[in-house]
Amino acid sequence: MSVTVKKEYVNPVGKSVPRIEGKAAVTGQLKYAFDVSFPNMLIGKMIRSPHPHAKIISIDTSKAEALPGVRAVITAKDTHQIKFGSNEYFFPHTTDQMALEADKVRYVGDELGAVAAVDEETALEAIKLIDIKYEILPHVVDVEEAMKPGAPQIHDSLNNIAVILPVNFGNPDRMLKDADYVREDRFYAPAAHQAAIEPHVCVGQWETFSNKITLWASSQAPFKCREALAKTLKMDLNDVRVIKMAVGGGFGGKLEMLPMDFASCMLSKKAGGLPVKICYSREEEFLASRRKHGIIYKLKSGVNKDGTLVGITGEVIADGGAYCSYGPTVLAAAIMRIFMVYKIEHFRITGYRVYTNTPISGAMRGFGGVQAGFAIESHMDMLAEGIGMDPVEFRLKNITTPNMTTINQMKLTTNGLKDCIEQACKAADWEKKQGQQKEICRGIGIGIAADVMGSKMYKSHESAGSLVKVEEDGSVYLFTGAADTGQGSNTALSQIACQELGVSYSRIKCTSGDTEITPFDTGSFASRVTFISGNATILAARDAKIQMLEIIALDLKRNVEDLDIVAEEVINKNDKSVIMSFDEAVTLSYSFKYGRQIIGRGSYNPKTTPIDFRTGEGNVSGSYGFEAQIAEVEVNKKTGDVTILRLYDAHDIGKAINPQSVEGQIEGSLAMGLGYTFMENLTFDKKGRPGNGNFAHYRIPRSLGTPPMTSILIETDDPEGPFGAKGMGEASLLPTSAAIANAIYDAIGVRIKELPITPDKIINALKEKESNEK
Repeated sequence: MSVTVKKEYVNPVGKSVPRIEGKAAVTGQLKYAFDVSFPNMLIGKMIRSPHPHAKIISIDTSKAEALPGVRAVITAKDTHQIKFGSNEYFFPHTTDQMALEADKVRYVGDELGAVAAVDEETALEAIKLIDIKYEILPHVVDVEEAMKPGAPQIHDSLNNIAVILPVNFGNPDRMLKDADYVREDRFYAPAAHQAAIEPHVCVGQWETFSNKITLWASSQAPFKCREALAKTLKMDLNDVRVIKMAVGGGFGGKLEMLPMDFASCMLSKKAGGLPVKICYSREEEFLASRRKHGIIYKLKSGVNKDGTLVGITGEVIADGGAYCSYGPTVLAAAIMRIFMVYKIEHFRITGYRVYTNTPISGAMRGFGGVQAGFAIESHMDMLAEGIGMDPVEFRLKNITTPNMTTINQMKLTTNGLKDCIEQACKAADWEKKQGQQKEICRGIGIGIAADVMGSKMYKSHESAGSLVKVEEDGSVYLFTGAADTGQGSNTALSQIACQELGVSYSRIKCTSGDTEITPFDTGSFASRVTFISGNATILAARDAKIQMLEIIALDLKRNVEDLDIVAEEVINKNDKSVIMSFDEAVTLSYSFKYGRQIIGRGSYNPKTTPIDFRTGEGNVSGSYGFEAQIAEVEVNKKTGDVTILRLYDAHDIGKAINPQSVEGQIEGSLAMGLGYTFMENLTFDKKGRPGNGNFAHYRIPRSLGTPPMTSILIETDDPEGPFGAKGMGEASLLPTSAAIANAIYDAIGVRIKELPITPDKIINALKEKESNEK
């Protein structure tokens, strides 16, 4: 019996087909990590430090262990005390965190142990019974204070500087000296939180009979999580299985193994193999997961009268919190993204990633590009104004072009940045509006950006693998290690597989993110999945197709090179004649005569080079995506309130595999950008604890009140991308804050250099402007 084929889903690439998991999601049948349940499952809770900085003198767990209902208590003495980190391949000294700290705690919330009990109430009661003695140490919360000589030393790093990243090209000092116009600015972009609706959840089980572990988790990178678990538990990779469940939002916050993942497995071992579930509360999410780096961004740049950008110098200071996490990558991305966007040959910026006694900064959508985008794109507008040039004209003068190599050896092939700028300006009617609406306090502003399609900054390779299996009934199964975190990658990869195999999208099912049964994939980050995992999928589907065509060629005594499968039919490529249907081809493959199972394999590693952090050179991505964004605003001078009238976003996406999903990713990024521009600011009290660490006090945008958005898809047909596609999703977030800040300046003539932009800041800026004009 053959599967039912829907003809409207033939040739699915470029069509807005339904999400492959869509019905399960809207009917509540999609399984998240919290839905994982087993008989006799225990509930785990983490033991956390109440102090921002202290030596651990002793831990007495005897009373907790004696409490009825407690099945296991673990501390560092139960572990191998192995440190882990996320950038250890290039920065081994940043491997600085233990799953459970043994000697010292470095922020309020630092993990010292964990408890497993029959229910949550008992686990929480047990934690209260644990007697921990500390030697309190001085602490530091402010990042600039942490860098001063004599500040409390958090790790063995001089002046608490975990990473120094100098990026130098040319002779910027000489160019600034000779420039027609030079200006210097300081910007601040605050800490923020991913604020995913689903908190971190995991279930760990240690099989006592096999000494293997299984972790069910909400993860963006199950293979990376497996790697960290195997390292810290001193186990072989094939003894650790990580199963990614449906993810209720990640945004970078679920890219790493957290101590809770480790603890659930260790607690299970100590409890005799009973599974252990750990679920963070909302307060724990803000306290002990990961957050966006707060960044101070200083820039000094020079331009000539004709608008040529001749030199840039500056400094980037990133507040890293208590441990390194993805800090080196974030710092590098915050400094080096500019090379994708602007032609600049004389450049010197030094970055510092600094320890403080605050929650850990890690990956968040944009990887430092959001903070950098606000600073750089605001600064570019100010440079243009300084020489009396239109901001768009200034950018068009200085942007990168197709088929060029940047000063730091990034190889840009397709580059739709010019088209993005021109199409966005046309849609927004830029020439008629810019600088022409001050009387009604309306303004228009632009920001531009670029992003990678993956990044060879984590390990020696950036590969992904896929399997495509054709069953006897004609159904198709895709196995991919890529992690669908809600962005729709399972759908896009399924479309790619079906397009290459020549079948309807209605035939396919997808299994993803299970380290035991799917091929390796580094994870969902850096807009890499469509480009890298998509290429692996197209190769797997092609392999499966060739296997079928070889059988047909053998049976019909034809040349296999003359055959293809297109739109559910096997055809002769020379005259386009139909030879047989796909179902007939499947029947032939599985017939008594051949009995051939069709299993296609694909592996793809982009043609990239890692960054040489001594020089800043490296082609980190197989392709690059580009973006221009325009904001229209209206400002109330009396109240300082800003109304976003419309956002326009033009995005070079190579080829839209699923246009509806592409637009959804753009709109989601814009909404996130609005939140960071106007609302989000994760504050810390004197002890480094989040001052607004819950949804009652941490403000994020909602769908109600979201402004109109216009998405413009620029298709440049990238030769390296699957069917010409590039990755996308993060780039649309990068210029939002700057576009809005530039629009506010266009409307009322005040420049806001610190996020978030609040009514108070606007009112104070207007007062200062008025005072200066007197």
